[in-house]
Order: sequence, then structure tokens, then C-alpha cells
Amino acid sequence: MGGQSPIPSFHFTTSETDAPFDAWQSLVEILFESHPSKQTSESSTFQADLLAYHFGTFLLCRSIADGGRYRRTTARLAWDDLDHIIVSCIQRGRVALSTPAFRRLRPGDVAVLDLSTPVAFVLEAVEAVHLIIPRAALPASVAPVQPIHGRVLPEDNAMGVFVGKFVEALSAAARHFGQSDVIAVGASIPDLLASCLGPSDVLTTTGRKENLGRRLRRYIEENLHRNDLTSSRLTRELGISRSQLFRQFQTTGVEAYIRRRRLRRSLLALCDPRWADRRIGDIAHDMGFEDEAHFSRTFRQAFGLSPRAIRAATRQADSSAADGTFRPFSGGTFSDWVMELRTD
Repeated sequence: MGGQSPIPSFHFTTSETDAPFDAWQSLVEILFESHPSKQTSESSTFQADLLAYHFGTFLLCRSIADGGRYRRTTARLAWDDLDHIIVSCIQRGRVALSTPAFRRLRPGDVAVLDLSTPVAFVLEAVEAVHLIIPRAALPASVAPVQPIHGRVLPEDNAMGVFVGKFVEALSAAARHFGQSDVIAVGASIPDLLASCLGPSDVLTTTGRKENLGRRLRRYIEENLHRNDLTSSRLTRELGISRSQLFRQFQTTGVEAYIRRRRLRRSLLALCDPRWADRRIGDIAHDMGFEDEAHFSRTFRQAFGLSPRAIRAATRQADSSAADGTFRPFSGGTFSDWVMELRTD
């Protein structure tokens, strides 16, 4: 994990490992199956490095890898619950996408990969910067319920240039951010990215049953402000049975899931300097809580501090409270971070 920087960071390198590709394979298996390519068949000579930052609503990663073959198969998707979008900005090296369609990527190209659909690619001496964002954090026009095939913004496309330069600048500035900066950037980047990417044409669709989990998460994210967001409303609005609904949340429960999402959204709002003048009671109401006292008790149980204390700690960006006691996204491994981005 990172040192004294207010933003949680994770660094991995193969430089001191006996089996470097095996170590790299273990790290990225949360995202992709990986195998050595012809150029990296000698595992002992393989080199790779990953630096990741946690912005709360997304991960920012810079990766360097000698090569390899990577994929997400239909079989894996059957048990893998990841529902993230990866925006990859190629800095150097070569990338060849083979699934969903063959395409070679050049330095400067920006690729948008949907982890809920099959994908396969080969790397050769690649350095890239990536944003890993849960689907529900992006508007439905950009990340619809149905899986989308890989989109590519070429290096000579205006938005491709903008996104690439912006993500590169974000990577360069990441270690200099204070705690309040991290929250503000984490809250605003998904919207900015959505504006850059624009609406996505859905090139493939899947059955209603297969998409139920994504449809439910999307609907809940877009309706957290409603105090009548109940199991009955979900079954009525989405046209499903109570047994279908409860099967989707059999681990956490529907009400607990909605409460956690509201609390997480409230945490981001309380830490966001753009909301600094909003009353805590108004924020609670905006997030679907009818009673401020109940909201404060529930919030303290979830995060260990009251809403007022969280806001004060964030405002004191240089204090020990903001930099140590309250680190809402710290802890865990890279796999934990990726899994945590799931909206459950």
C-alpha cells in the first residue's frame, strides 16, 4: 500500500520475484485470465509493474507489462460477477484485440472494454493508464444494461486525444492530491468521462433473465433518492416476481443493499467540497433518508464517525483526522479494491 499520501495507493512489481509472470498472473486474475505470449514464454525474463490509486468511485491504474495473452470467456462470465467498464489509454507498445473483433491499437488510442462481455487481446511491451469504473457509476447512455462490445477512440479523434491527455494528467497528479481533492475528483470524473465518451450504441444484447442483476442495480442507483424505493416498487417497476428479486440479493438482502448504497452515496456527498454548504439533513433527504437522526445513527454504525465528524475531517485536509483516522477507501488488496467497486 502507499505511504503517507492521502490517496490510497497500491504498487506491484515483478522485479524481485522468482516467477514474475506467475506473480503477475495472480495479480490480474481478478480481471482477466492470462497466459504468456511467444515473446514472454520465458517466465523468468518477464517484467511488469502496476500502480493503482483508489478514488472511491473508480480506480486509476498505470501498468507496464512485457506482454501476454489476456481474455474473459463466456464460461468465466457465468460465475464472474464483475460489472465494470475499463477505459485504457495506450501510452506505448502494441495491443491486438481479437474479441469482440480484430483491431490493432496504437499509442494514443483509447479502448473501452466491458467486463460483462467476452474479450481477448494480446499485449507486446505495453504501458497504459486505465480507469476502472463500475457500470452503475456511468449514465445508462454510456454504459447501458446490455453488454457493449469494445469501443475504440483512435489517437486522431478529438475525444480520444482529450481523454488520453486528461487521464495521463490525472495519473501524474494523483500522488499530490489531498483527501478532499480525492473525494471531489472521484465524484466528478465519471460524469466528465461520460460526456467525453458520449452515447454508446449497443452492439449486442442478451436475454432478460441474464441482464436482471444489472437492470436491478441500474434502477436502484438511479432511484436512491426515492423514499419509496422498496421491494414492492422494484418488482412492480421491473416486472419481476419477489422470488426473482430476492435471489439477486440472497447474500445481503434487498433493503440492506439499498441502505448501503445510500450510505455510500451520502459519504461521497459529505466529503465533496461542492456540497460543503448543504445541510446534512438535506443531504440525507436527497439520498432517500426521511429522518436525519436515524440517518446519523446508521451512518456512524457504517463508517465509525458521525456525518458531521466526517465532513469536519475532510475540511481539515492536513489534519491527522483527515489523513489517518478517516480514510474511507483504504485497506485491502488490489483484488479487494476491484471487488469493492461493485455496487453491492
